[in-house]
Amino acid sequence: MKINIATFIMLLTPLLSHAQKVYTLDECVSLALEQNLEIGNSRYDQLLYDEQVKEVKRAALPKLGFGAEYDLYTQLPTTVIPSSAFSPGAEGYAAASFGTPHQSTYALQLEQVIFNPSLNVGIKAAQTINEMGEIQYVQTKENITFRVASTYYNAQVVAKQIEMLEDNSQSLDTLIASTRMMMQSGLVNTTDVDRLVINKSSLDNHTATLQADYIYLINSLKLLLNMDTDEGLTIEHQLSPDLSALSFQDAFQYENRSEVQLLNKQKEVLDLQEKQINSGYLPHLSAVASYGVMGYGDQSENYYEHYDFSYVGLKLNWMLFDGMVKSSQKTQKKIEMKQLNAQLEMTQRSIENERINALSKLKVHQREVANQKQSMELATNIYQNIQMQYSEGVVGVQEIIESENELTEAQTNYLNSWVRLQQAKLDLAKAEGHLLTHYN
Repeated sequence: MKINIATFIMLLTPLLSHAQKVYTLDECVSLALEQNLEIGNSRYDQLLYDEQVKEVKRAALPKLGFGAEYDLYTQLPTTVIPSSAFSPGAEGYAAASFGTPHQSTYALQLEQVIFNPSLNVGIKAAQTINEMGEIQYVQTKENITFRVASTYYNAQVVAKQIEMLEDNSQSLDTLIASTRMMMQSGLVNTTDVDRLVINKSSLDNHTATLQADYIYLINSLKLLLNMDTDEGLTIEHQLSPDLSALSFQDAFQYENRSEVQLLNKQKEVLDLQEKQINSGYLPHLSAVASYGVMGYGDQSENYYEHYDFSYVGLKLNWMLFDGMVKSSQKTQKKIEMKQLNAQLEMTQRSIENERINALSKLKVHQREVANQKQSMELATNIYQNIQMQYSEGVVGVQEIIESENELTEAQTNYLNSWVRLQQAKLDLAKAEGHLLTHYN
């Protein structure tokens, strides 16, 4: 039993009783940008970067701590003091024990950074790394957009090819029926009918293979859109007749590419890291304050008393010599900067090469589509004329088979050239950093 393309598409979804929405390319891209799992993970990465920035900034906030200590002395520590402290004029030293067996300390400690250049630079570096995360998020969206558009175009071509092959198959059905009538009249023999049947069988087998390819492409598209495999998805089958290129500006800017933006941000991070190393030569100053209670007790004398204490002050840390560690760190950062500059130059050259190739392919495939479309129209006219001549007995089965094969080949060539043109447009949009602008 013959299944036309409309019935075939409807078999892809269990919702046969409902009219199914037809998704355009722009709608598929928008849906992927909202639902794709890779983009979702990239969003989580961005949230992590945001929290890391907050973490670094909060290092500048006041720090409040609490400490407690309890000591039970089974033997009080002994100290030695001059004997003259007890008896003026006495010589030598005397041993004495001070304190009580039970001693405790409870204190709150407050510290606030006043001057820490390393921390200030670290905050700027964290913000720059956060901006790198935003660029990586855009990169993920560009990658998904490219894959959705490429898959969508291939699915369109396969669906259109199935339609054309089914039309050709229907024509062969009509031709086989008329040839059998001619055979009954003695105008043709059984071999002619068999050759037509064989040709139609080959055509149907090709159609079945394409139907499997179409299911694979639709399922791939569903995966990109984060749709369930049993959920219906119908795309447009009408190919865009527009052969014009996308409108790109001649003044191409490398900064439009996320790869270049990311490398420039990496250079900013390296520069800040070098500044952070230099700031390590400077002192770090903090204000400190504490309030606490000290307790002393002796069970044997039923004695226990608490005494408050408090203080405020400044704490200074200054590394005067670190064994030339920072000097080595600075040298490493300078080498890494040279590597980034070289990588940036290579990336820009690669982008320019991509752009030139995409522009060249675009021009070639525009002409190719126009030529292949004309060839397909001519092959269609020839096939129709051969069919008419065959019904009139002017030509034989061989001519009709050859004409049908030429038509199928011309249709395939046209569809392949059309998808190559769309791929060239995609490549150019990617090369110039316009994917999210032109496909969303």
